[in-house]
This record gives sequence, C-alpha cells and structure tokens, in this order.
Amino acid sequence: MTAARRKGRISPALQDRLHQLEQKASEMGLHIHYDVLEAAGLKLKGGICKIRGEYHLFIERRTSAAEKIDIIQDYLDH
Repeated sequence: MTAARRKGRISPALQDRLHQLEQKASEMGLHIHYDVLEAAGLKLKGGICKIRGEYHLFIERRTSAAEKIDIIQDYLDH
C-alpha cells in the first residue's frame, strides 16, 4: 500500500471517537463544518462563530482525525 493511500485511512477507534464528539456537539446545538479553509491564497485557521443565534465550528477538511478530535473536544469543554 502506498503512503498516499495509507494517509487517508482513519483507525476505527479514532473514527468512533470523532463520531461520538460530533454527536455530542450536535446535541449541544453546535454545528460542525469541514471545509477547505483557503481563500485567495490565504490559509484560514477556522474557529467558532455565531450565525443567526446558532454556533458553527469550522474546521479545515484536510486536518488529521486526531487534530479534529482535539479541536472539537476543546470547544465542547468550554
């Protein structure tokens, strides 16, 4: 298996943990968006914002599963 193919795979444990956190965020009313956060050559960090009274968390789509877990967990803890 090539390194490029291996990179896209997520371990089942990480995938389950990510799904659990996404579910918990949804129950708390936090919408999570995975997008390519790049515009006009600028790489954006992402973050949380309030739109029409609802909270939205934007995360770079190309971020690793472990980093996504850390980001979501951090926002849920606060």
